[in-house]
Amino acid sequence: MGKAVALNWNEFMAGHIVPLDHKTKLSIARNTAATVHLFLFPKSIFAATPADSSWQEIFDTVLGIADWLCVGIIVFAGVTWMFGNRTKALEFLMGGASGYLIIRHAIDIRNWLKTL
Repeated sequence: MGKAVALNWNEFMAGHIVPLDHKTKLSIARNTAATVHLFLFPKSIFAATPADSSWQEIFDTVLGIADWLCVGIIVFAGVTWMFGNRTKALEFLMGGASGYLIIRHAIDIRNWLKTL
């Protein structure tokens, strides 16, 4: 970030003061690298895919993350139980289990709601 400079208002409004174009070596290198990478990427990355397959990939990724979050909740509940806070551990287990069931059956719930 540059140093702030006070400008003369009348000169600026008259058009005598114009902004400087600061092209640094870093910005030129960054733009060049971006252009080279664009040509090096395989063209399959930019190919159109059916909407269902990309949605399914995203949904599978979210389900995988949900699986690991559920494992983390179960481990945390176990540690909480181990340190003597049994009621809080049971709350974590019930909340984690119900959330996991809702996430795993999200498509079924959506399809059921469409029939209403």
